[in-house]
Amino acid sequence: MKQLLAVCLILASFSLTAQTGSIEMSTGGFSFIPAFTSKEPNLIINAGTNPKKRLTGHLMYMMRIQSMTPTTVALFTRYRFIDKKFKAIIGIHMPAFQMTEDYEVTSFFGRELTMSYPVSKKMSVGSFILNGQARNKDFKVTLVSGNTNYRHKNWSFLTQGYYLSVGDLTGVAETISYDINEHFQAKAFGNYTLTDGQVIGTISLKYNL
Repeated sequence: MKQLLAVCLILASFSLTAQTGSIEMSTGGFSFIPAFTSKEPNLIINAGTNPKKRLTGHLMYMMRIQSMTPTTVALFTRYRFIDKKFKAIIGIHMPAFQMTEDYEVTSFFGRELTMSYPVSKKMSVGSFILNGQARNKDFKVTLVSGNTNYRHKNWSFLTQGYYLSVGDLTGVAETISYDINEHFQAKAFGNYTLTDGQVIGTISLKYNL
C-alpha cells in the first residue's frame, strides 16, 4: 500500500506538468485488452508529455464512480523509433497497478509495440502487440491485434481484431468517436469475444484539455 501511495504522488506531480490530458466519464472502463474492459462506470484521467516528441511519458488513472475507489493506475513511456510515413513505437508500462474495491493490488509490467501506416488521407492500418506479466501473481498475457482507423469529418471508426493468449481468446472490437467541438468528444465502444460469446458495450463523454 505504501508503494501505491508513493506511485500516486509521483503520478500527481507528473499530471501537473503534463502538456496533454483528458477527463472521461464512461459507463464502463478502459483496457488495452478489449476483452478485459470493465462493465462498471469509471472516471478515466489521462495526461501526457508533448506527443510530437519521439520520447513521451503518459499517465492513466481510472476510478470506479460508484464506490470512488481506484481501478487502475498506470505510468508508461513510449519511444517512436521509426517516424516516417510508416510509424513504429515501443512502450514500457512501469508498472501498471490494478486494484479491487478492497484495495488488493496487483502490479503488472508490460511491453508494447505499435505500428501504423496511412493508406489514404482518411484511413490507416496498424497493429498492436502487448506482452506482460504480473509481478505478484502467476499471470502472463500476450495480445496481438490488427486494426483499421477511418476518419471522416468529425467521425472516427477504430476497428480491431485480436488474439489473447489468456484462454486462447479471439475477438473483435469497435470504437466510434464523434468530435462535438474542440474539447468534447462522444465515444461508443463495443467488444465481442468470438471464443466465448462475451459482449461488452460502453458509452462515454470525454473532455480534452
